Amino acid sequence: MNYDQIIALLIGLAGGDVDTAAFDALIKGGYEPAYPVEIQACPRPIGPLEIEGETIICGTVSVPENHDAPGGNRTKLVFTVLKSHSMYPEPDPLVHLHGGPGGGLLEGLEGFAGLFEAWRANRDIVMFDQRAAGLSGRSTVCFNAMTANILELAGVPTEGGDENAPDMMTQCVTELKESGVGLEHYNTYQNALDVRAVTRTLGYSTYNLYGISYGTKLSLEVMRSAPEGLRAVIIDGVASPAIRLYDTLAVPQHEAIEILLDQCRDNEACNAAYPDLGQKLHDAFDMAAAGKVVLNGKPLPPVALSALFTTRNGQFRIGSYTKYLPAAIYEIAAGKEMPTVELISSKNLTFPKLGADDVRARTRLLTDDQKRIIEVAMHEAGAAREANRALELTVDELKDTLRRHRELGPLASMFDQELLRASGPLLTDVEKAKAVIVAYAALQTATPSKELLRGFVSGHFAEEYQSRLLAIIDAMSDTEVVEAFEMVHRAFAKTEHDFVTNGHLFVYACQEDVPYNSPEGYDKLTSEMEYEKIVRLQWDGAAKGFFEICKLFDPHPRPGFHDRVVSDIPTLAIGSTWDIQTAPSWPFHAAETLSNSQAFLIHEAGHGAVVYQPCVVDMGVAFINNPTRKLDNSCPESTKPDFYIAPWVGKGEKQ
Repeated sequence: MNYDQIIALLIGLAGGDVDTAAFDALIKGGYEPAYPVEIQACPRPIGPLEIEGETIICGTVSVPENHDAPGGNRTKLVFTVLKSHSMYPEPDPLVHLHGGPGGGLLEGLEGFAGLFEAWRANRDIVMFDQRAAGLSGRSTVCFNAMTANILELAGVPTEGGDENAPDMMTQCVTELKESGVGLEHYNTYQNALDVRAVTRTLGYSTYNLYGISYGTKLSLEVMRSAPEGLRAVIIDGVASPAIRLYDTLAVPQHEAIEILLDQCRDNEACNAAYPDLGQKLHDAFDMAAAGKVVLNGKPLPPVALSALFTTRNGQFRIGSYTKYLPAAIYEIAAGKEMPTVELISSKNLTFPKLGADDVRARTRLLTDDQKRIIEVAMHEAGAAREANRALELTVDELKDTLRRHRELGPLASMFDQELLRASGPLLTDVEKAKAVIVAYAALQTATPSKELLRGFVSGHFAEEYQSRLLAIIDAMSDTEVVEAFEMVHRAFAKTEHDFVTNGHLFVYACQEDVPYNSPEGYDKLTSEMEYEKIVRLQWDGAAKGFFEICKLFDPHPRPGFHDRVVSDIPTLAIGSTWDIQTAPSWPFHAAETLSNSQAFLIHEAGHGAVVYQPCVVDMGVAFINNPTRKLDNSCPESTKPDFYIAPWVGKGEKQ
């Protein structure tokens, strides 16, 4: 943040009244009465330069559970609009469709906003949590089942229990089926109609899509089922409806392995140093499986070899270790000295990006005076970075403080702090502590009221704490009571997150992908792979668990859903060489029936190339600004890896 930005921000925050003119229509209920908008506070944090109601706004859009029968149940989708930085923005925003299914994004609003900041130079950014996902997913969350099992979710040891009781997922599915929610309408087709509804009621007649992972599947369905107003599409980490995503669970990792082998073979230095790398990979697996590979005094398990290819997929904040893999494979295959494997292991597969040490390492030929200047510059750069981060944190705290006092009032936070203080003595009594956790979790399903808060306090806390807690409750406004219950949700969000997210994934996948996929299909396809033994270590358990859980759901396949999408809407399809969730080849498969498409493979990137490689942002911005532009291979070429040539190469083969 520069000085002018800071001053403008502080004036905006301190002035009291926010200029909401840019969002007047949304504040009044949106542009489409069929899809009413309600404004609500944005999930925190929102970013240091954002002013809620002026540069950013959040809320809900009410849509039918079944768009084909709009008079029935409705569900609310939580959205955000980030206004363009330009005074003359293009009329068509970039709409981001998140992954999952069921992943959600608005709980990480600031991070996703940063990811699409470059497009904001001349376009609004629109994001929303899809139905049965993130903050839009409460109608499909089994709160009663989670409350009954909250101690298990929290990792608290429990004794006894009914061994014949159904497991948590069974309880969850039963609860959802009995809740009156039309689960059969939580699918990609209805999601596609949601995209059209959200963009229209937010005031956009034309728009662009950027889908990642499941968001690519949804983007393709929008192109097929609701293409009106859709100007251009980017699909990144492509999962086409035509791909049997669960039969092919092992395909992405297998392709990542094959790509590494091809890259080494096509690199003259790598191929000379590590010839016949594919056979060495087989040998490495066999050596590890036989217990003949010892690292740090312990046998190296075969799954560690598989992990070399899977761990890269999530490493978008750190450096790559791809260049070391050929040497590591050779060393494991030999089963003797393994300096490269020890290097990788010592760093726990976590290689830092370029930093101060790299700068110092490159100053060997400089004079002492030049080195001192560089040291001063590095110190100043570090100090500036820390100062900027401290300022961002201070601004975030200022925003939260102003919101608590202007909109929410201070009593919800005060009540939360007093609850924490009153809970201290309970820690000496395990059973009382467990009872409080369960009772507090049960408030998630309740309609906010002072009576429920009073009952919770009176039933679980010592008299010496009750008077102050009850006095705070009595003094609360209605807004503060609602906020107190929202704080309950937030308190358990991390504990319940994985279970909720997995449950939402199953709602989609088990209803619309089964029986299109099957255990037999997975086994047959995997058995045909060259490196079957390696990929099965990673995916056999996941496949078994998925198909077992899907037996709990009623399938709702839709005719034609798994046909390939045919469209002439301009499309940029992107794959990544590390991606073990969606195969590197799938963007090219999807592009075959998209007559106005371009497809690229990005190196040194995992699932969602835009997260890993800055040049993908450049590609995407150029494409959205001009969807007819034919992009060249500059980005893919610039991301190709080099390879490490171990000191032992040429001094006798590792064998």
